Amino acid sequence: MKRFSLIEIMVVLAIIAILVSLLIPTLSSARKQSRAAVCASNLNQLGVSAFAFAMDNDRKVPAAGASGSLPYTKSSWWTGSLKEGGYINWTEEAMTCPSLPFDGDWTNEHYVSYGAPREYNWREPRPGEVKTPYFGFKITEVESPSEFFWYADSAKLSNGVLKQWNTYEYGYKNKGRSSALRIHTRHSEKANLWFVDGHVSPQHLTSLKGLGVDYIFSESGAVINF
Repeated sequence: MKRFSLIEIMVVLAIIAILVSLLIPTLSSARKQSRAAVCASNLNQLGVSAFAFAMDNDRKVPAAGASGSLPYTKSSWWTGSLKEGGYINWTEEAMTCPSLPFDGDWTNEHYVSYGAPREYNWREPRPGEVKTPYFGFKITEVESPSEFFWYADSAKLSNGVLKQWNTYEYGYKNKGRSSALRIHTRHSEKANLWFVDGHVSPQHLTSLKGLGVDYIFSESGAVINF
């Protein structure tokens, strides 16, 4: 039986270490891509649920939130509308982006990884957008469904930590304000967005700006204003 010398063993270990160092970035990238794909699938299901809700409610997608803003349900949040109406499969996997897990009570209607826009009447609407989306909108009122997004990767900054939240704001910059609720580009500096025509696509910083977003949270949680 041949015995390996110390030098030979060290050479083999060095080769293994090099191979591992080469594989780690690839594995890390594959995990990120897998998480982004799961996230996109979740957003797609949210969109399907919103369509189902709209079919039963005068073609109207549930509003982002605020007490009294939902004329068709008892809930005060869009998540509650879909959950209470049985329009969505309310599970941790369905409501949580794997890139932003939550250790607390994920069944709370606020603590989901995806948000709807929480806008106010004083803000100028986006192209093709109804003037008061804060109170929900009819699908038939959107002029450019392929350009008008609704659900998106979102987060809330609380005590320096990013947490899940079910709404986001994106138009405060030009009003001299700032918000702790923003779109979160957690997939290699991209955020998954669901558009009213039914498609989900990842949007980078530049494309988000083109869609009318004033500011975001970067993947690391940094506050970025455009």
